[in-house]
Order: sequence, then structure tokens, then C-alpha cells
Amino acid sequence: MLKIRKAQKKDAEKILTILNSLDLYHPVRIPDDFWVALKDGKIAGVSCLTDYKEFYFLSSVGVVEGQRHNGTARALLEKILGGAKKDVYLYTIIPEFFRIFGFEIVDAPKNLPSRNSLGCDECHASNCVCMVKNVHK
Repeated sequence: MLKIRKAQKKDAEKILTILNSLDLYHPVRIPDDFWVALKDGKIAGVSCLTDYKEFYFLSSVGVVEGQRHNGTARALLEKILGGAKKDVYLYTIIPEFFRIFGFEIVDAPKNLPSRNSLGCDECHASNCVCMVKNVHK
């Protein structure tokens, strides 16, 4: 059974291990904005949802090897996005996956964190798009 919850301080080391193994660098070294998906008491997936004044920013969505293609990412995102009261932005190289959750490709607004600040400016930059899920649509 899968359980989704906000990350706790005790999860920090495992979250960093997962992010590093999936090449999902994240500049925040503590799990305050992270969520985890637990299967059999072990972290199977992670994601970060940062609250900015005007919007949320979703990043570092990843599922550990061996737990993919079984609904872990879907359950994690449904839980996180289900409580969103503001638009949610992200950068991604897999827009077809995020379209499932209602995201649309848009030009990145000026107040969005830059790709460089997130460490993703070198990651498939030519394939990376900005997407938004408008909560009031």
C-alpha cells in the first residue's frame, strides 16, 4: 500500500540519495518543501512543491528504480496537486506526462525561478519546457 506525506527531517538523507541517483539536483538541502511516497515503509518517490507568493513551483519529481510504472508518481502528484490553491508551474523534458495532470506548455513568466537557479540549465535545455496547471480553469 502506498502512503503519501510531507517529508520529515529524518527523510533528508534518503531524499538526497534518491535525487542524486535520478540526477535531479535540488538546491534546497532540507526537506521542508518535499513530499514522499512510501511503500512498505520505504521512500519510493519524491517531489518538491515550493510555495511562492503568487504560485507554486513543482520540481524534483522522481520515483526510485523498481517502483516505476505502478502509479507511484501519479499518486504523489494527485495528492500534491489536489490541495493547490494557486497555479502550479514546472520545467520539464517530459511534457506528455504532466499533460495527464492538466498542465499546459507556456512561456515562463519573469517571476518564475530561473532554470539556472534550479541547476537544470544544462539538462536537455533544448527539450525543456515551462508548463502550468491553472487551478481556476
